[in-house]
Amino acid sequence: MTATAQRRRRWRLVLPMLPVLALIVVSVTAHLVEEPSASDPAYLSPTGDGPDGAAGLAARLRARGVTIRYVTGSDEALTAARAAGGDATLFVPTPQFPYRDQLRRLYLLPDRTRVVLVEPDDDQVRQATDALGATERRWATRVAARGAGCRLTDAGPAAVVRTRYGLLEYADVPLESCYDGGLVRVVEDGVEFVLVGSADPFRAERAAEHGNAELALDLLSARSTVIWLDLHERETPPPRPRIDIPERTARPSHSPAAAPADGPSPFPDWLFWVVVTLLVATLAIVLARGRRLGPPVPEALPVDVPGAETAAGRGRLYRRVRARGPALETLRAAARRRLAAALGLPPTAGPETLLPALQARTGDDPHRLGAILYGPPPQTDEQLHTGAVELRQLVECVTARPVDEGEHR
Repeated sequence: MTATAQRRRRWRLVLPMLPVLALIVVSVTAHLVEEPSASDPAYLSPTGDGPDGAAGLAARLRARGVTIRYVTGSDEALTAARAAGGDATLFVPTPQFPYRDQLRRLYLLPDRTRVVLVEPDDDQVRQATDALGATERRWATRVAARGAGCRLTDAGPAAVVRTRYGLLEYADVPLESCYDGGLVRVVEDGVEFVLVGSADPFRAERAAEHGNAELALDLLSARSTVIWLDLHERETPPPRPRIDIPERTARPSHSPAAAPADGPSPFPDWLFWVVVTLLVATLAIVLARGRRLGPPVPEALPVDVPGAETAAGRGRLYRRVRARGPALETLRAAARRRLAAALGLPPTAGPETLLPALQARTGDDPHRLGAILYGPPPQTDEQLHTGAVELRQLVECVTARPVDEGEHR
């Protein structure tokens, strides 16, 4: 096979994959572009005017008579929440950024304090509560209906289902679940924890869609004050405690058996569709290549074809897959039939009959004749060429005429 033919063959294998790969790259790139960054200073900030900001939400809350207390540190947020005496909502848009163990101290806030966490992952949920865990995370946010029995809001369908939450297996506290698990509420130690499965209801760019704006207002206007933690990078723990809140010591440990009822998968949701797409692409390549499964089988030709044309056609197919042995065997079978006919033997004559007759006719060494007609398969293209030439010469010698390229068979 020439280098040019090899390149063409490789391109035939690669080309069907290119549209699939292009689709995956475009999808992932579009998702990354559309995905907001929590490290952006405007992200869900009460002063952020961009598409991912929440300045408009803050203005609507003030119009409802809600006081907004703007803080930039988790210690300051906890101190302010304690000072409010339970008449406050602690809004944490980025629960991944408070320094370690801060979420574990939320249970010490005054009774009736509402804590709203935006899309916390399973580890952050379990730090904040003993009863909840994340059950599923989608690649993109889904719109869902509020659901019957939801008292958290009167909003209509909202884009809130990206991360879903549920009770741990052994939790024994009441759970209020809305929007197909994308919004849940549980009360522990007198503190009301509200988990929101997507940031879309709070983002300016998504506020006008569905019931997003109404949902965000309902969640943050239940108390007279909102303590808004505007944090966009991981906090550095202070050298010593700066607020007068005792460490939690009696918090029960999470048993490994106490997993969410729908156990979260360790793989992202989009992985399944990528694998399915690749499998479909592989099947398409197999069909495009036209390779049948199993060894070649003989089939009768539907029309009368010249023997040389048949051999040449088979030879090209065998050469394409480097099947030198089957290629030479095809020529050997045709040569044995010709030789048997020229010697007056049946077409199916075996080596024990054909070789002695050939020796008598040509006077050649029977071992050489056997190697030409029944030898081992060639390992290189040169051996294949040599074997084909020897077969042609032997047939011409026995039949006393050149091989007729146009003879039908």
